[in-house]
Amino acid sequence: MRLTHRQRSDTAQAQQGLSLIEMMVGITVGMIVVAGASLMMTQQLSEHRRLVLETQVQQDLRAAADLMLRELRRAGAMRQSAQFVWAPGSAAPLPVNNYAIRTRVNEDQNQVQYAYSTSSAAAEDNLAGNQELFGFRVSDKVLQFEFTNGNWQPLTDKEVLLVTNFSVILKPQLLPLPDLCEKPCGGLANCPPQLTINYFEIALSAQAKHDPQIVRTLKLKDRTRNDAVTGVCAP
Repeated sequence: MRLTHRQRSDTAQAQQGLSLIEMMVGITVGMIVVAGASLMMTQQLSEHRRLVLETQVQQDLRAAADLMLRELRRAGAMRQSAQFVWAPGSAAPLPVNNYAIRTRVNEDQNQVQYAYSTSSAAAEDNLAGNQELFGFRVSDKVLQFEFTNGNWQPLTDKEVLLVTNFSVILKPQLLPLPDLCEKPCGGLANCPPQLTINYFEIALSAQAKHDPQIVRTLKLKDRTRNDAVTGVCAP
C-alpha cells in the first residue's frame, strides 16, 4: 500500500526526537565522560597535595639542618683564642679551651651538646656557663634545640612532620704538635700538646604527618671550626 504525501509527512513528524533507548545510551556515555574527568581531577589534586607535602617536609628538614650546621661549626669558639698560643714575651698560654672540650655525643648517638662563648672579649673567662651550653636532640618525634642548659625548644612542627631518625657521629682526629715544644718531653704526661679536630656526621629522617609514605632523609658532614689544643710542653 502506498502512502500519500500527507501520510509520509505525518509519519516523519511522529519520529522526531529521541527514543528511550537512545536517551539512556546518551546518558550513559555522558556519565562515563564525567566519571573520567572526575577521576583525572582527583588524581591531579592528589598529586598536587603530595607534592606540597614533599616540598614542605624537605624545606623544614633543610632549614633545621642548616641551623645545626651553623651552630655546630661554632662549637668551642671563644673571644680570647689568642690566649692559647704562646708568643715571645707573652704570658704562658692557657692549658685548655673549656668550651671546645664540652663537645660530646651521648651513647645512643641521638643527642649532641656543645658550648661556645657568648661573652664579650673583655668579659671572657674561659668557663662554659649555663647560658653558653647548647645542643640538639629528638624528643617525641620533634627535633629540639637546647638554647641554654636544660631549656629545649622545638625546631620542627609535629603537625607537619615527624622526625623518625636523628643520629650524630663525632669523629675526633688527634694531631700531635711536637714542634711547639723547645725541649723533649722526657716522659712528661700530656706532652707534647695535641690538636683535636672534631668531624661530625649527621643523619636526619622525617615523614609527613598526614602521609607516612612521604619520607625524606638528609645526611650532613662537616667539622667544627674551633679546634681544641690540649697538653703541655716540658718546662
